[in-house]
Amino acid sequence: MVSALLVSLCGAASTQGVLWDFESEPLTWRPREATVSVVFDPDAGREGSRGSLRISGPIEGGWNYAISDSHPLQAGQLYRLSAWLRVDRLGPTTAAPFLKCEFVGERPAEALGRATTEPYDPRRSGEWQLLAGEFRAPPGTVSCWVAVEKGGDRPMEIDAHLDDVKLEPIDRLTLHEQYRLNPLPEPLARLKGVHPRLYLTDERVAALRAAIATTHRDLWEEVRAQADGLVERGAPEYVEDDGHSGAEQLWQREVGNAMPLLALTYVLSGEAKYLDAAQEWALASCRYPTWGLGEIDGMDLATGHQLFGLGIVYDWCHSGLTEDARRTLRETLVKRTSAMFEAAAGGGVWWQRSYLQNHLWVNICGMSVAGLALYDEVDDAILWVGLPREKFARTMAVLGPDGASHEGVGYWQYGVEYMLKFLYLAEDLLNEDLVGEGRWWPNTAAYYAHLTIPRDAWTRGSSIVDLADCPRGNWYGPDYLLRGLARKYADGHAQWWAQQVDEADIEAPSARWLNLLWYDPTVAPQPPTDLPTMRHFEDMGLVSARTDWSGGESLLVLKCGPFIGHEATGEFTYDPGGGHVHPDAGHFVLFGQGEWLLRDDGYRAKWTGQHNTLLVDGCGQLGEGQQWFEGSLCLTAQAQPRVTRATSTADLDDIEADATGAYPPDSGLRRFLRRLLFLKPNTLIVLDDLECDTARALELRFHPEASQAERVGNAFVAAGASSCLRVEPLTTEGVEVAAEEIEGESRAGQSFAMYTIRLSRRAAAWRQATALTWSAAGAEPPAVALDTAGDRWRFRVEGRGVEFDWSRRESRRVSE
Repeated sequence: MVSALLVSLCGAASTQGVLWDFESEPLTWRPREATVSVVFDPDAGREGSRGSLRISGPIEGGWNYAISDSHPLQAGQLYRLSAWLRVDRLGPTTAAPFLKCEFVGERPAEALGRATTEPYDPRRSGEWQLLAGEFRAPPGTVSCWVAVEKGGDRPMEIDAHLDDVKLEPIDRLTLHEQYRLNPLPEPLARLKGVHPRLYLTDERVAALRAAIATTHRDLWEEVRAQADGLVERGAPEYVEDDGHSGAEQLWQREVGNAMPLLALTYVLSGEAKYLDAAQEWALASCRYPTWGLGEIDGMDLATGHQLFGLGIVYDWCHSGLTEDARRTLRETLVKRTSAMFEAAAGGGVWWQRSYLQNHLWVNICGMSVAGLALYDEVDDAILWVGLPREKFARTMAVLGPDGASHEGVGYWQYGVEYMLKFLYLAEDLLNEDLVGEGRWWPNTAAYYAHLTIPRDAWTRGSSIVDLADCPRGNWYGPDYLLRGLARKYADGHAQWWAQQVDEADIEAPSARWLNLLWYDPTVAPQPPTDLPTMRHFEDMGLVSARTDWSGGESLLVLKCGPFIGHEATGEFTYDPGGGHVHPDAGHFVLFGQGEWLLRDDGYRAKWTGQHNTLLVDGCGQLGEGQQWFEGSLCLTAQAQPRVTRATSTADLDDIEADATGAYPPDSGLRRFLRRLLFLKPNTLIVLDDLECDTARALELRFHPEASQAERVGNAFVAAGASSCLRVEPLTTEGVEVAAEEIEGESRAGQSFAMYTIRLSRRAAAWRQATALTWSAAGAEPPAVALDTAGDRWRFRVEGRGVEFDWSRRESRRVSE
């Protein structure tokens, strides 16, 4: 019910809108928690204002600092939400606030979603900033309330002033006009009424028909065989709950993925069975009553995939579709794409500003394909191209220079597929190179190459390093991704890796049809034998070091960088998509003798203790403790752990990482330097230099892949199927050494077991040396001996040696 004050200000609230100007009491806004103060402040209004609402204090949980009274909304009506906000102070772990409008239906418990404004820019703290957003009230809406949103449900603290909050009906989403491409790019103007035009033209089709009989023959046979399987299987019937993908209904992604493959097989073969199947799968998608459940319906990955597939079928099969099918596809594309566009443009989806996150890339790529398929038939369809163009341009501008992904190799595959799909469309149809001088793309094939395990050990379930939220097997490609990069950058190494993936039969074929479009046979495959065995991805803080490129080598990978990279950390005041990162600075993994020796925890809940790094008083790094990484804490603290050294010679790789900044300031940690001396081929010396403000409980953890180990003195020997690993602390004075299974937390909150070697000591300062050696199964890994002379520590193993000087922080090979 709207207060008398609001009615007097605005008249009939349901049609005229509402204004909260906070120039007098009584107040209709209230704090969300008792710890937050919400008061009228007559001395702090904007110029010309007689006051404002002051919102201040700490809050432990929840999502809002303060909320308004209820206000009626008309379902389907367009609205603009705007407000002036001045933030004078934010707590040390506080995200940038913004305003939101929460929709309420007939049943208050029913989730209808929300719309938001852009966030306050804390770099302009102390200034009044106008925040605004526009939206359409979703079906079923009867009312709403407005809130000052925290941006997370963790403890935060604020001192801010709010003024002139307006919620008003509008006739047109004027903020959305910024996405209209005007004038229309020349290729689009020329291709009005022409199909196909997405990736293919009549000339390109003719060239591909010739290629599938020659250079592309093997790739074509794989695509056709996959299409035959889809024809035989038929489109799946709708199920609300498939038992594993939940409200996202991710089973529908595969429906979207099937459509382009069937459509391309029809275009190249001319066979009616593939046209019939493409139409069948497309119409099945159109019939599904939901693309996600509740407020996710039509707003996330199931939609991104299906928009892409439907747009491709509409374009490539246009002349072959029945009139009824064309109309159904067009109506579905308009309905679904319009809704997603309005939500993405008006703050109604969580991923709308996640410029470094796969959800944004997948969804707006699907949106763009729908827009490009219909821009000459639907008045505002060009907006569906303009929004992705702007958001992808922003992504290209903030990708770091080294080509690495904070989301891990699995999500790298997912993200690169949809970004690359759009980049090729932008070049062809928008006449635009969004990458420009960006360095991420020319380097990103190397990220895959250096984050693969040795080739001789590849299986379908294990071929990549599983840092971050990542599987060990491929999710998307990467054969067609590598071919797309090889084509774009004339990269022979990428071409060779694509060939290797195909020969090993380890690819994930979700978009296998892209091999036909992106394979350029003029780019000759180049094996990596001319490349260095160490690669330092400086922006992301990753180092990959291997003994050689033979296929049976040992591999060491260390991670110690800001959660989204150094450059992006300086660019963003909010988390632009770091949920898949792990709190694992200083963590490393090890592979040798054909299998994993020291492991990552995989796609799990985010806990530092599940990694091969340090705990202080039982606690880990900034961002830990939930299913998704809390990156905003790192941004607030400007946490920038880093790799400070990465040098390589034929027999010794020397890597140093400073993980100090990854830990909360109140941890008392003053220094955590980790030095890895990789004495090739089978010895790793780990040197940890720790200092705290006072004596604290310090614990270094190592997680062998094996589920148990035999204790031999202070050493632990873990036998695998083809390997044997020895882990031995070489400095044990005052150190408690133990090994046991610890309970970890999985992605869904269940527990799982990790075998863990723990080195513990209560101290204000601690220098620890730990040796890891490995051998083939059945053989005994060598022991490492340590001799100390002040700051000079000498390590000897099997006639080889390395000396480290703590004071100079230098290492050198020594002969024995």
